[in-house]
Amino acid sequence: MNEPFNKNLTKSEFLLYCEAPRHLWARVNNRMTVQTSEFTRLLGEQGYQVESLARDYLEQVVLPQTPGARLNWQATFQSDFFEARADALVNQPGSESYDLYEIKSSTAVDQADLVDVAFQVLILDQHICIDHYYLLHLKKEYSLVGELNLSEVFLAEDITQAVQVLLPEVQMLRVKARQAALSASPGQLEGCYSPADCPCPEVCHPGLPGFSIFDVPRLGEQKKQRLLDAGIRSAGDIPDDFPLNEKQRCVVQLAKSGQPHLDQNALRAELEKYQYPLYFLDYETCISAIPLYPGYHPQQQVVFQYSLHGMPALSGEVSHSEHLSITSTDPALPLLEQLRSDLGAEGSVLVWNKAFEMSRNREMAELHPPHAGFLEQLNQRIEDLGDVISRGIYLHPGFKGSWSLKNVLPAMLPGLSYDGMPIQQGGQASLIWWQLRFGQVNDTDRASLVEAMLRYCELDTWAMVAILREFWKLV
Repeated sequence: MNEPFNKNLTKSEFLLYCEAPRHLWARVNNRMTVQTSEFTRLLGEQGYQVESLARDYLEQVVLPQTPGARLNWQATFQSDFFEARADALVNQPGSESYDLYEIKSSTAVDQADLVDVAFQVLILDQHICIDHYYLLHLKKEYSLVGELNLSEVFLAEDITQAVQVLLPEVQMLRVKARQAALSASPGQLEGCYSPADCPCPEVCHPGLPGFSIFDVPRLGEQKKQRLLDAGIRSAGDIPDDFPLNEKQRCVVQLAKSGQPHLDQNALRAELEKYQYPLYFLDYETCISAIPLYPGYHPQQQVVFQYSLHGMPALSGEVSHSEHLSITSTDPALPLLEQLRSDLGAEGSVLVWNKAFEMSRNREMAELHPPHAGFLEQLNQRIEDLGDVISRGIYLHPGFKGSWSLKNVLPAMLPGLSYDGMPIQQGGQASLIWWQLRFGQVNDTDRASLVEAMLRYCELDTWAMVAILREFWKLV
């Protein structure tokens, strides 16, 4: 039996409560069952990097502006059963008051940041006088030129007034959070609305049906709660008169009937607009909080890999080419040079979620102007194969309301999936690239990891080839 919660509630635990009260209960009762994802680990590594640079910024840029000012780094404070560690406190000379700096690797302030700081302020106010609260975050407009410029890459945004407005609400919430932590069971606590991302599904969503109300796309939290209050958890049990849009109603009908939905004329029209030869393109990227290469901005994606399948005709032989850059210089440059060679000048280029690939192409065009014309023409040729699913032209119960390639592929082609592969998600590939790039992988493992990255990206484009062939069978 778990020991009763008998310690101070920390800031991270309080923020879990703000996500969903059951998340906090699961944490304090050791019921978290989902491991941290590779992408979250990557963000954590980058967060430590930002934190270290932020300290340098405070010491080298902020403190010299007021000679005699002192930095108090990561001090912990406790009050009224609550505990918080302040990232940085700057004490002005001859004063007993401080400025609080909360460090984030984001490029803007959001509501969660304000709540985070408000929780700290309620505790710190019992011990010291604070004049201003700042969110020290990365400056979105900063572009790396030469060495990293600390005075330009960070922005200290005064959030004092916005935080003070939130103090009464956060004071009430933290009392409720402690009550949730002390609860004997999670039965009366609210769960989250996203089982796919839930860190404790057995606590938040025990016995959830395989095709649930949470699989209905873009169903708002209020509607989800209305259904939960009515005891409805299965998508197939949603009443016919429940307010839904056309796409949502179609997904619910799939859950009820178990039969696919197909608009055959629309599918034929979609497929016939593709111009042969066809190419199937997929990028792998890694987001970097601190710019790694000249011209890059904070939190910009680095394109380091592609897979490209070519199909001269629907029944023709399919070719494959690929590229993976793991260098100390910008990997996009050698990648573009090979892509220009591998990609023919004519024919549609099929991707899955064109907004992503096209955005990367526009960014790479800005970074490497000699390739801008090629990338602009490439964007003009791109077609989104995923539109067939996202627009509701073809829907299958196995998709469960999603148009993610990872969901669509095994439903349409049960013998073809990412199961059993060393890399099964893009976040894994990003983390491995980061570790390879910074020498965190030994020589013994390097070759096998590189091969795993190549095969993962190759499946992304081969999956599109196979799905396109299945679409043609439907018309």
